[in-house]
Amino acid sequence: MKQRFIVWSAVMILWSFTMANAAVWYVHPDSSLNSIQAGLDSCAAYDTVLVGPGIYYENIDWPYLQGINLISEHGPDSTIIDGQESSGVICLSLMPEDSTTLIHGFTIRNGATWSGGGIYSVGGKPTISGNVITGNTCQWPTSQSNGPPPRGGGIYTEWSSPLIIDNVITDNIADEGGGVASLCDAANIAPKIFNNTISANSAHIGGGIFIDCPFTMTVVRENTISSNTADFGGGIACYYVFNPLLAITKNMIVGNIADSAGGGIWCYLASMPFIDSCVISENTGDGIYCGHYSLPVISYNNITDNQGFGLRNVDPTELVIAENNWWGDATGPYNPATNPGGLGDTVSDYVDYDPWLSSPGTAEHEFHQPVLIFLEANPNPFRLRTNIRYMIEPRSHNIGGSLRGKSERQKPELRIYDATGRLVKSVLLPTAYYLLHTVVSWDGTDGSNRKLGGGVYFLRLVVGNSIQTKKLVLLR
Repeated sequence: MKQRFIVWSAVMILWSFTMANAAVWYVHPDSSLNSIQAGLDSCAAYDTVLVGPGIYYENIDWPYLQGINLISEHGPDSTIIDGQESSGVICLSLMPEDSTTLIHGFTIRNGATWSGGGIYSVGGKPTISGNVITGNTCQWPTSQSNGPPPRGGGIYTEWSSPLIIDNVITDNIADEGGGVASLCDAANIAPKIFNNTISANSAHIGGGIFIDCPFTMTVVRENTISSNTADFGGGIACYYVFNPLLAITKNMIVGNIADSAGGGIWCYLASMPFIDSCVISENTGDGIYCGHYSLPVISYNNITDNQGFGLRNVDPTELVIAENNWWGDATGPYNPATNPGGLGDTVSDYVDYDPWLSSPGTAEHEFHQPVLIFLEANPNPFRLRTNIRYMIEPRSHNIGGSLRGKSERQKPELRIYDATGRLVKSVLLPTAYYLLHTVVSWDGTDGSNRKLGGGVYFLRLVVGNSIQTKKLVLLR
């Protein structure tokens, strides 16, 4: 409620400003200006369209103008935009670079189109707040089954940095992203999805949210994501997010269903999201699923009562770090080989879950500036010794903290795990030589300098929250 009050206060401040400096167009079913499209078409930059109660049967094409504000007079219960299942409800296409565009306080329903049934946003930085977005669909036409998948039943964003906050997004359908789909591949794009209720949406991939943003700082924070269904990723689907620039923090991810994999969160194709301080519970088809070179960083979450695995990693070439989580019992997660006495949710092999929390807790920890790490080992396979060469490169853009103040003080740590996920050796390297190649060697011994047996090992270089992993084969 406090956050909703803050949003409403911001809206009223913005409205007061525009009233003093630009026009306010009042739309009402009984007035001469009785359609939202007509009100928007009347606007100059930074005007406001204030919409009175009523049902507006429209498919809105947003004007190419800076800072237009579309605000309902009395909120979503009494102000409805209905797309009549003939097209999308609101389309913002190739918008100017602008952060003051606002859509606030509507029920947005019955849109039916290829992508963005409720709201379609390409370009710009709109704020979408305080809406109920429901009953919208993006599905394959019966006569067509090729081309880009239909995405974003409720909201679709591409090359856009929207702030999606305080909405109810429910009962929407798409092939990818039943509730929300976000696609972007430029470093200056930064979608933010905050404090929404995202429930009862369905899709083939990403029932609640689908994210394909490999280079951008996307934040999914303080949402309730529940009762969504999909084949892959009932709650959230992360696809090709191959830098740790997706922060999934302080969300309730509960009661979602995946028929194939990833009831709570599905990570696929080298995805590396930062999953912190979430409740991931009572999902069907695993709490978190990792496949095809995915390496999420999973910490300080409550991962409990999920059907299937709490955390499943199916890629034997990668080791997922999932330390300092609560698994539902003080004995830790169950793994038949590495923790047979654990009474918490089950974890698969190829997961480092130790240490774990002994009681529930989602105390958020700081998300440090990621870095890019180059890592290789040669020879590989090896018998006596392998040379490990790495380079650490700070990201060129800031993500909420001073690069030199934090990242450059983080010393790299070299960890070596066996095929079951057991840590066999850890070395805190003395310093981090940024942008310089550094070489260390490993002779196939454990932390007590005992020779290890031949087999598969995982070499992991950790700098803060940035991780790079390589598979090693030791021959004996």
